[in-house]
Amino acid sequence: MFGDTPSTTPQRIGFLILPGFSMIGLSAMVDPLRWANTLTRKSLYHWQMLSLGGRPVRSSNDISLMADQAVETVEGIDTLIVCAGFHPQQQLGNKLASALRRLATLGVDLGGQDTGSYILAAAGLLEGYSATIHWENHDSYREAFRNVRVVPELFEIDRNRFSCSGGLSGLDMMLYLVQRQHGADLAAAISDQLIYHQVREGSDPQRMSLQARYGVSNAKLLETIENMQRHFEHPLPIPELARRVHVSERELERLFRSHMNTTPLSFYRRLRLEKAQLLLQQTSFSITNIALRCGFGSTSHFSRSYHGQFGYPPREERRRLV
Repeated sequence: MFGDTPSTTPQRIGFLILPGFSMIGLSAMVDPLRWANTLTRKSLYHWQMLSLGGRPVRSSNDISLMADQAVETVEGIDTLIVCAGFHPQQQLGNKLASALRRLATLGVDLGGQDTGSYILAAAGLLEGYSATIHWENHDSYREAFRNVRVVPELFEIDRNRFSCSGGLSGLDMMLYLVQRQHGADLAAAISDQLIYHQVREGSDPQRMSLQARYGVSNAKLLETIENMQRHFEHPLPIPELARRVHVSERELERLFRSHMNTTPLSFYRRLRLEKAQLLLQQTSFSITNIALRCGFGSTSHFSRSYHGQFGYPPREERRRLV
């Protein structure tokens, strides 16, 4: 299990980098291991970069990274972390799936960073496990893999499978690993070296609060936005939204114009269209299906609204991914 005391040191960790991986996400996981070795003057961890065929891989910021070895032939590692980025559904082929299944058969602990857990699930290696993923991918992940229990945590550990949601969540996960294996004092010392003083628990939320995100503190307004986010497929009428927070429809209109510089109806429509954009990017659902999931009664209404919000029709969103 991820976090158990290793039987031997150094613990050998392979980072499988896939095209479009996040450089900051990878660095956030590697640097705590480097500091663990430096501060103890011991070789507690050994890591290597892996790729399909051992080829260099270009990250999401267009920096290419050399691989140490091909994942298809690697041996002798205890843990593998799949590092992926946008559009993971385009990454998994037969060679990658076979390589991951081979390592699972060898008893290697398998984890995913960002959308790396999507890759593991698509390879059939997360059935019956719980896993997390970047918040943008939660809905499409749940739809694609009904046998995976998707949780909103920063990082999630379930026996010999683990995952973190991307960004700096890998730093929190690795500090947890060091703490479990080598004590809280070493984890705290690493945090100090990284000037990272608010180490987060795995159960901490991925996203900032609505108050921080929108820069408002009005409780009625924030509660209304929460209600909107819970009702995309069947949008609540504006009078019902007002009733739920115990204000008049006129007062709700005033709150949105004062704090958000828009109307409740326009704000609600934008939230639903942003959700539709993610589904277009991350799933193979039909445009009609996505329109219905986001509360639009017809494809034509959805297409007009989408074009008005983003400047191009829904079909163009998918063409941009090719």
